[in-house]
Amino acid sequence: MKKRNSAVTPFVTVLTIVLILLAALVAIIKPDKFNIAGQVTALFRGRVEYNLDEVPADELTLKSVDVDAVKTINTLMLINKDHPLDQYFEPSICEYKDSGVMMSTASVDSYAALSKAVMDNCGEPLYVMSSYRTPEEQQELYEEQGSNEALPPHCSEHETGLAQDLYFSGFAGKSINNCPAGKYLTEHAPEYGFIVRYPSFGRMVTGINYEPWHFRYVGLPHAQIITANGLTLEEYIEGLEYGSFYAYEDYIISRQKGDSLLLPENCTCDISLDNCGGYIITAKKQ
Repeated sequence: MKKRNSAVTPFVTVLTIVLILLAALVAIIKPDKFNIAGQVTALFRGRVEYNLDEVPADELTLKSVDVDAVKTINTLMLINKDHPLDQYFEPSICEYKDSGVMMSTASVDSYAALSKAVMDNCGEPLYVMSSYRTPEEQQELYEEQGSNEALPPHCSEHETGLAQDLYFSGFAGKSINNCPAGKYLTEHAPEYGFIVRYPSFGRMVTGINYEPWHFRYVGLPHAQIITANGLTLEEYIEGLEYGSFYAYEDYIISRQKGDSLLLPENCTCDISLDNCGGYIITAKKQ
């Protein structure tokens, strides 16, 4: 009889236990196929690193601009219980195609393009269950549903109009990805600047359970970076160090704070508040 290698047996036992625990965790969380990889990765990744090339400031041609002289947008504001909106915050919203649905003026064109792409490729209309809410409406929802299901007023990104709860006929809530149109939406939304705001692997970071129907506009290229690297919005913004510059395709991204900002020249620059005391600059090369 061939003698068994005693060193292998403990390893096989440990590996078997780990696989059983992972299978049990997946069964409990029940993520869809788009998030299983992210869920498993989240168990081991610790601090998340993602693929952005940092560029030394002395390699860029920069100009200094006073913050009071620039127009800011809100597309990259981090909004949660730790970073609530100012009580005097006033969003810029508009009506989407005479539908009665109000959403951020910054996201409405991108949403229209995403909706058209879903229809063209899947033949299904995309519907909005909930978009912009006033603080008063958020307060009512909070009182009706409680803290386990809703955020308190000033802590919900619905108050910016940047968040849309989406659905298809017969497929709403957690079942949205059970139809081909839902799968297409989840896969292609980042191309139009939208992310699944509360992914299945992000519960420990966001404090919110998996919401595959809740899409948040952050713009390009941020939605693509966040999704490709399996990040939450919290992790992405935290990973952008103040004062640093990052290159991604035709973009330069920088997070800064202070009374003046350094903007790359020969670029079209969007400057968003981060709701953490700073600004995120998205510069696209001309």
